Amino acid sequence: MNWNLFWSAFGAIGTTIGSLITGIAVIIAVKQYRQPLKKAINMGFTSAVSMDEISGKPLYFYCITLKNRGLRTLQINSFHVKGDRKSLWINNIQFDSNAKVRLPFRLDPETSVDFLIEGDVFRNALREAVANNALKKNQRLILFATDSLGDRYYCKPF
Repeated sequence: MNWNLFWSAFGAIGTTIGSLITGIAVIIAVKQYRQPLKKAINMGFTSAVSMDEISGKPLYFYCITLKNRGLRTLQINSFHVKGDRKSLWINNIQFDSNAKVRLPFRLDPETSVDFLIEGDVFRNALREAVANNALKKNQRLILFATDSLGDRYYCKPF
């Protein structure tokens, strides 16, 4: 047996394994470096009911929930309802509502916030958009939020 050939092959195998491990370490380091740069927002849309303390009548709201799962503070500037071709800017709905959506809003990492919009005001805004041909009557609507850079964060279709 030629020992020089054996040790040369053993060294080549060791060098190859070392190169692969170094490549994996570089990939992990780049992924960890980019992690703080990623934005991760989860958005939800549900209905909510509250009781009026004075009259005892139920108050119907729509609740937009934003959860910042990333490591960066984000500034949320606006909410929109998107149809097939056009989108309805719903920030102006807050001026007709008693439940104010205070925008722009800073969303810190690992926090969530709920924005309430009165149900009647929201439905009237959608009806008005349909009457003005901004949205079609029987189309799927998608809610999304925009941040300070104009990036969009979509909610599930409703």
